[in-house]
Amino acid sequence: MNHKFLITLGTLIFLSLAFISLSSALTISSISTFPSEIAPGETSSISIGLENEAEETIKDVSVTLDLTGLPFVPYEDSTEESIDEIKEDKTKHAEFEIKALNDAESGTYKIPLKVSYYDGDGAKKPDKSSLVSVTISSKPIVSASLEDGLLLKGQENAVAIKIVNKGLSNIKFLEVEIQSSTKYTILSQKNIYIGDIDSNDFDTAEFKIFFKENSLSTISLPVKVIYKDALNKEYTEEFSLEARVYTKEQAISLGLLKKSNTTTYVIVVIILIVIYIIYRKIKKRRKMKKMEEK
Repeated sequence: MNHKFLITLGTLIFLSLAFISLSSALTISSISTFPSEIAPGETSSISIGLENEAEETIKDVSVTLDLTGLPFVPYEDSTEESIDEIKEDKTKHAEFEIKALNDAESGTYKIPLKVSYYDGDGAKKPDKSSLVSVTISSKPIVSASLEDGLLLKGQENAVAIKIVNKGLSNIKFLEVEIQSSTKYTILSQKNIYIGDIDSNDFDTAEFKIFFKENSLSTISLPVKVIYKDALNKEYTEEFSLEARVYTKEQAISLGLLKKSNTTTYVIVVIILIVIYIIYRKIKKRRKMKKMEEK
């Protein structure tokens, strides 16, 4: 009884090992992409290493990439690569080249990979599957500039800084910080949080600044912009924005500021009031004089 049990157990173990050996005859030994990170419109080469671990030649190997629903297209190639045979203990590579769509959004994408093949007797073997990771990332292109507006010395000014996202991907968590200087006083908070700015879009951060009377006509405003791209990579950029600052007299002489006529109007009104009072007094005296003569 025990002897039969051992024979049966040995047979089962042998069949299991044989099944495992056959089922793992072909392995996906390596998956590499170069470059692994590309920008929209760029290409990436994919190399799939296939190793034959069986004790026979493997034939009619077919490797397929499934780009369905993904922002990629084949680049001067197809999504299927064929290999006639892989001999025992040998490795061959299937090569692909894909291109990211021009409007592809940043992110890491998983491309399904399927490998089908036949053994030496022509029997179809179970398919192998895996995933190929390719990251689409476009470095943000951010610019900063001062919006048009008259800036005057000796008073509070609203200084608007325009932030433009010129890149192909969106940016997020954007914060604008203006640095202090002896030439001006920041009356508002120094940091303004904007948040997200989509590709080809802009937003504005407004600061309250008092420019001193003895400051130069052209003042450099140091601005720092901190943000993250779609893959949460953080960037810090610094800009030096030139601001043209005028005195009221300069602004009036250049026609940038209309001269106020308030003082003139006040003087005219005062003169008219004085004339009216004098007129009333003279009229009253004349009236009293006529009454005395009577």
